[in-house]
Amino acid sequence: MDTALELFLSAGYEKTTVQDIVRKVNVAQGTFYYYFPSKEAILESIFARHVKNMLHEVQVSHQQSSTVLEKLQLLIKHFYRFCYHDEPSLIAKVLYKEKQGELINKVWRQMHLVTAPVFRSLLEQGNREGTTKVAHMEETLSFFAGIMASLLEASSPNEFGHESNPEMVKNKLQIAGHLIETLFGAPPGSIYLEEQMQKHA
Repeated sequence: MDTALELFLSAGYEKTTVQDIVRKVNVAQGTFYYYFPSKEAILESIFARHVKNMLHEVQVSHQQSSTVLEKLQLLIKHFYRFCYHDEPSLIAKVLYKEKQGELINKVWRQMHLVTAPVFRSLLEQGNREGTTKVAHMEETLSFFAGIMASLLEASSPNEFGHESNPEMVKNKLQIAGHLIETLFGAPPGSIYLEEQMQKHA
């Protein structure tokens, strides 16, 4: 997976072949297909590995936070960093340039399916404690994924090249934060996406 990631970033996903990957690792092509049925499958596994690592970081962070809103804030911070600053965002940039829209959507949906239970658990706890007000959980989680996807699009106007104007980035992040607060029924000012951007820029 490390070799595939390196090749995807340097040569592009479309131009990289399974033969390129196995040649660089110096294994037989049959060995590759023993673990992965296709090049797309290894790409999905790379994203899945990063999601797993992200959720582990979130779990560790949650042990140091107390309230549901603090945990939500941390989870959204990690989720945004994962999409915008970590290696998956570099792969996404390659896929966007290659106009691999269907593949991007597939990977995004898979990431949403994996992370949704964590958000659902926190929001259910928030509902019980009265700090969030989510009446339709699944619909809310779907719209949250849409807000995050739209934020990435809005912050990446030039073929997924990140927005260069800091003031515009700040405004877009503030708007996204307000939308998420409204969606979750969270108190005003409880989601600070703009601070997260500054920390991880």
